[in-house]
Amino acid sequence: MLDELRNRDVSWFKVDSRSSSCRVGWQAARPARAGPEGDCKVDVQRLETFVAVAQSSTLAEAAERLGYARSTVTSHLQALERSLGASLLERGAAVNRLTRAGTRFLEYATDILDKLAQAQAAVAAAAEDRPSTLSIGATASLCTYRLPSFLRTLRRLMPNLETQIFVGPVAQLRDQVGRGELAAALINSAPLPAAGIRSAEGGDRRHLWTDRAVLVGTPESAARPERLLVTAPGCVYRDIAEKEVLPRLGRVRVQQVGSVDGVKSSVLGGIGVGVVPAIAVGPQLESGQLTELQPAALSPVMSELIWNPGVTPAHVIPHFQLLRPPSPLQPARPGTSYIPSGIAS
Repeated sequence: MLDELRNRDVSWFKVDSRSSSCRVGWQAARPARAGPEGDCKVDVQRLETFVAVAQSSTLAEAAERLGYARSTVTSHLQALERSLGASLLERGAAVNRLTRAGTRFLEYATDILDKLAQAQAAVAAAAEDRPSTLSIGATASLCTYRLPSFLRTLRRLMPNLETQIFVGPVAQLRDQVGRGELAAALINSAPLPAAGIRSAEGGDRRHLWTDRAVLVGTPESAARPERLLVTAPGCVYRDIAEKEVLPRLGRVRVQQVGSVDGVKSSVLGGIGVGVVPAIAVGPQLESGQLTELQPAALSPVMSELIWNPGVTPAHVIPHFQLLRPPSPLQPARPGTSYIPSGIAS
């Protein structure tokens, strides 16, 4: 880790163990570009503030997310810009926009925060002197379309972490996490208002993705829908189908086919139309095998990670807490409005 940081124009890296909050500092390799004092000293708090600003629409939103006063956020940004000798944020814009220098620095800032979390996790794991096993629950649809990239990220951040996956409905997974039978779970639910999403980003949960729900069918079944295919009770896509789609379709038969994959395969077989996440049928929509019915936009589906801090290994929690909302400057992938930091495929 130290070698990689040195290769990025860094001459020293230090974790200050004398304070409760770790600090990272470095001296730039080119002092002439580092401001009036000739050096660049940055602490973790300012890096976290900058990343939050980059991923928020306004300074007020970043302040609310961090739990700071807006003046504190402004002070952190100004101090960081003085240290770096460059403007990171465009002034006067209605929404937060990074300068070219800010966009470049964001890559380093997120990388440094991730590496610090890895260092903390490695130290904690060594102190525990035992292998870590994480029991994770997930809904069936998230197991298929989201879990693989999530697990790849965990393996990248914590190579020695072993995981065990359990599948279940949302209500059951919530109960199991609450009772400590599972350390964590990936669950999906109806979307929350903006304030609700922010409250869902507390110490033991993180909003990860917001997927677009679509009503699809083959060109033939979409032209004259006669059967609405639904998932099992308790699934958010069934709720959307029954509450938002069924009243619009009128007199059609409702047939339960189990899971999102069951709806998808049955729809492809021409049995009827159904509601699924857009990510599940992207290739079929592009090829024309399926078509999207558009009586009106359907509610998006929020997915989040929840965990029980009492049973989740201590060195894993900092990685969970590093998961952040998406930057408004980054384009979303088709079918989703969220790509969390560190959950790259």
